[in-house]
Amino acid sequence: MSGPVFISFSREHDAAYVTRLAGHLAAAGVYTVHDGQQMSDSRWDFYTRQQIDSCAAVLLVMTPEANGSPWVARELSRAHEQRKPVVALLLRGVPFKGVTEFATVTEGAMPGPDLATRLHKAAGLPHEPVHPDEPSRPDEPVQPHEPVRPEVAAWVPLRGGALAHAVGIEVRGGLFIPVLASGSRVPCARREVFTTAQDGQPSIKVTVYQGTGAVTAENQLIGAYDLLVSPAPSGVPAIDVTFQVDERGRFTLLAHDADGRDVPVVLLLDGGPHGR
Repeated sequence: MSGPVFISFSREHDAAYVTRLAGHLAAAGVYTVHDGQQMSDSRWDFYTRQQIDSCAAVLLVMTPEANGSPWVARELSRAHEQRKPVVALLLRGVPFKGVTEFATVTEGAMPGPDLATRLHKAAGLPHEPVHPDEPSRPDEPVQPHEPVRPEVAAWVPLRGGALAHAVGIEVRGGLFIPVLASGSRVPCARREVFTTAQDGQPSIKVTVYQGTGAVTAENQLIGAYDLLVSPAPSGVPAIDVTFQVDERGRFTLLAHDADGRDVPVVLLLDGGPHGR
């Protein structure tokens, strides 16, 4: 099967590293998904288990903290039940019991191109990965507010070839308005027109969630995006935004102006790996 690679790791200790790792792999053409939020049984049932079920492979980041995490153990157990390939990366400490093949990184370094190639093959992607031109440095911070790159994607869980949850936007008051309905067959897409509320407004913010709740606080963030527009009187810009999910569960957001020109999109807040 094709699909994203699910990253299993210690959320309390290695979230910053995994965020950089996801970006590094995305630059190599490997789509990943990871759940950085605090875990609970309801969170497992609502989101994490479905991400594992719909992934093509699991990347295990081995550290002493991950080895002692019941959630990592549950993720690996589910991966084995679903017969998902598991690729291991040793970040700190010693390998997990029974893991004999793994790549080793130290001091927060990014893995070499061989790991990306293995994951690329496991994910069933149709072309060879493009390796980053420059290796990432351990102290290199993640840069927010950069244009979203087309090779990076957000992933939403699927169930039987359809969206497991609605995909929608936040409106005033924190309400959740579905754009793509739960149960929609994939691939699916919908277009909405956005405009500005103030004169000279330089951008339009679109915050995207997935879930079943009536308010965004009950749902899972996909991403908050800024659509960069030229200053104009309020209500004049007409930005055509396309929300789409492909057959593998990859979510993309595209924006065009009234003349069909691409509108720059900037990722403000990340609920997982993203792109457009």
